[in-house]
Amino acid sequence: MTDGNTLLSTTRETLTRFWDQTLQIAWQHDHLVLAFPLMLPDGVQAVFELKPVTATSGLLTDSGRTLSALSGLGLNLDSGFTAHLLDQRLSFFEIERDGLELRRPAKLPIDPVEVQLFVEGIVSIAHLLYRQEPENVEENVARKSVERLFTSHGLTPQRNYPLEGRLEKAIRVSHYLPGVHGLALEVVDRKTNLHGYMQQWGWRWTDLHEKQPGIVRAMVYDPDRQDWDATSLEIGRSVCEVFCPYHESTAIAEAFERAK
Repeated sequence: MTDGNTLLSTTRETLTRFWDQTLQIAWQHDHLVLAFPLMLPDGVQAVFELKPVTATSGLLTDSGRTLSALSGLGLNLDSGFTAHLLDQRLSFFEIERDGLELRRPAKLPIDPVEVQLFVEGIVSIAHLLYRQEPENVEENVARKSVERLFTSHGLTPQRNYPLEGRLEKAIRVSHYLPGVHGLALEVVDRKTNLHGYMQQWGWRWTDLHEKQPGIVRAMVYDPDRQDWDATSLEIGRSVCEVFCPYHESTAIAEAFERAK
């Protein structure tokens, strides 16, 4: 039988090593970016920022990613029972809401308890996803078109595949095609609130590129059924090697070739 003290020390050592490896912190422009060893409901690592305000104070923020994702999935965050649950979590974790941004003032040097409470609050709020009422699912024409294109080229991509970025350890894409360079392709499922969604993906694509600079990044969307604005489209064009409507099969096929 394993000695209790030995089990205690080896378990502590293993978990400490894991947490040390998964916690990533980097300075970007004027703030810190922290990738925490906690997962959101979509399988993505929890990422947030610490922005210095003065020499002794800062601001923890998710830059609007959490509520943008929930709003884009159709949750009503301003009325009804879901809004009530959101208010409860904001109060419990002492998180402030400014539009779609979630934030928490923090003293500097940072208190680890404040960071832990903030990220646990973000994860708790993200799980309001499961409050979404079931709806009739509309056929995703873009996804079906991409699937047919893979099949017609005799290719079998890996679906819902996690890729490692510089900070995020599991950036999930709808389709991944292995190769010398590899292709990471995301089919846009969302119909509305695309600006926050594309800001989030802009961050993910940049993070992935910094870790795997050769990988081909692609996004495919449906211009007829999705509410795109000029800024959201420009974000996609600026961070993807291929960013196009689903019916531009030639551009998507060229992405297949570039991945080889």
